Amino acid sequence: MSDLKKMSMSELIALYNSKAATPVTEFKNLAAARAAVASLEMKMSETNDLPVDGAVEGTPAPVATGDKAKYNSTGKRGPNQGVGAFAKELIAAGQDNATVLKAVLEKFPGAKTTTGCIAFYRTALKTGGKVTGPSAEALRAKAQALLDQATAVEAAAAAAAAAAAAAPVESALV
Repeated sequence: MSDLKKMSMSELIALYNSKAATPVTEFKNLAAARAAVASLEMKMSETNDLPVDGAVEGTPAPVATGDKAKYNSTGKRGPNQGVGAFAKELIAAGQDNATVLKAVLEKFPGAKTTTGCIAFYRTALKTGGKVTGPSAEALRAKAQALLDQATAVEAAAAAAAAAAAAAPVESALV
């Protein structure tokens, strides 16, 4: 054990890998590396055999290089849905950004979601091919409704102008 205290991290890793079934590339710190090697040596002296999976009970788990599993929160949330998934569902249902943002903030009061976030989710869905946007027929119908509304406003303005022109002008000279 005393010779483990004099070893460097790379030496400890090499020693661990020479005895373990599963090699590692790093440990959290020197103490964890020493403990893993010591525990592995003790386990091997008890059984005179290599561990099946390379894991040693009671020691800190080695950290694999490039492992991002510690940042994955999917298992922690369980069946609950996150903000992004909820927003993407609403976007896929055809709702606009303002409506989606309002619904997200109602369901997740502590969320710091902004219109930029919703726009990001919409873009992510479009580039993933999951949302194609409104159909051409829906866009034509909306454009026709706007044209009809504009025509009605113009007709009302023209009628008001004609009524004003036809009304008798009262003289201010009495």
